[in-house]
Amino acid sequence: MRKYYPVNLVLENKICVVVGGGAVAQRKVQRLLECAALVSVISPAITPGLKRLAAKNKILFKNKEVELKDLNGAYLVIAATSDRKINSFVSSYCLKKGILINVVDFPQECNFILPSIVKRGNLTISISTDGISPALAKKIRRDLEKEFGAEYADLLRILKEARPLAIKKIKNARARKAFFQKVLSTEILSLLKKKNEKQAKQIIAEYLKNAEL
Repeated sequence: MRKYYPVNLVLENKICVVVGGGAVAQRKVQRLLECAALVSVISPAITPGLKRLAAKNKILFKNKEVELKDLNGAYLVIAATSDRKINSFVSSYCLKKGILINVVDFPQECNFILPSIVKRGNLTISISTDGISPALAKKIRRDLEKEFGAEYADLLRILKEARPLAIKKIKNARARKAFFQKVLSTEILSLLKKKNEKQAKQIIAEYLKNAEL
């Protein structure tokens, strides 16, 4: 049984190639674009959504069957066609060349797999079953989506502003830890869930003002 090392990759300005132009390929492309990757799509046909991205120059579209030369220089490749022979062909070359390769729904031909994720702003929760059961990963993702709402994205956005101020002001490590524990309280999350961000920020400001230095 393979063992996987969980890691978050920086893909900004990295060349990433998606082979295939269907709905699955489109989902993979969207996630790559969210990470500021330079995305190329190679396929004889693509979805309307991918056509729109190509028209806006968000992706480079190559209207053709994939060739090995199309993979040269790629940092990461995703094989997302419905043709097992093409996917295997792409995988074999990438593995030989040391290119990161994911073959959709076929972990045996990958050197990395993509987890199911819950995304709330800067919060990313990854779920993986080591490729054993994508259905279970999907179920857990749906459960987590109910538990972790948009308020967590709001909380992280506020913390991004408050954290450097707290580090600068609160020199005592124990007091600083206590401050952050208060910020993560149920009260703050409850206010954000009710879209009462102004009051939440006021309370956090009071916490900071009264924190032990």
